[in-house]
Amino acid sequence: MHSFRVSKILALAAMLVACVAPAVHAASMRDLAPADQYFGRLKMSVLGIRNELNALEQRAQSGDRNVAAMSGKLAFVDDAMRDWRAHYPRDTWLPRYEAQRTRVAAMIAYAGSPRTRFAPAAGAAIQLLGTLRR
Repeated sequence: MHSFRVSKILALAAMLVACVAPAVHAASMRDLAPADQYFGRLKMSVLGIRNELNALEQRAQSGDRNVAAMSGKLAFVDDAMRDWRAHYPRDTWLPRYEAQRTRVAAMIAYAGSPRTRFAPAAGAAIQLLGTLRR
């Protein structure tokens, strides 16, 4: 008799969890920016922001020295990300993109800096930031 009650309580608890879980998930979905919403002056989507960050990172890694152009594009990404954060402050994608943005900004700054005796240390720091992403 005792095991029947335990089984019944466990079944009831499982049903309760099954009913509540979709409601919790639905609340978190409202915190995410939709893919078809656009942010900032350039009206960049979340995927557009990701693509631009990836392109800037690729350019900086390949040795592109056009710091002015890369910094200008990064400024537009910053503007879009500020707008995104203002509308969806609890979006779970934001921290990852902000970390990538910080890494890209460091790479661009390194590309524009004169090569000094500290350049190898700066290069090592950028490499370390890249490994933290994975």
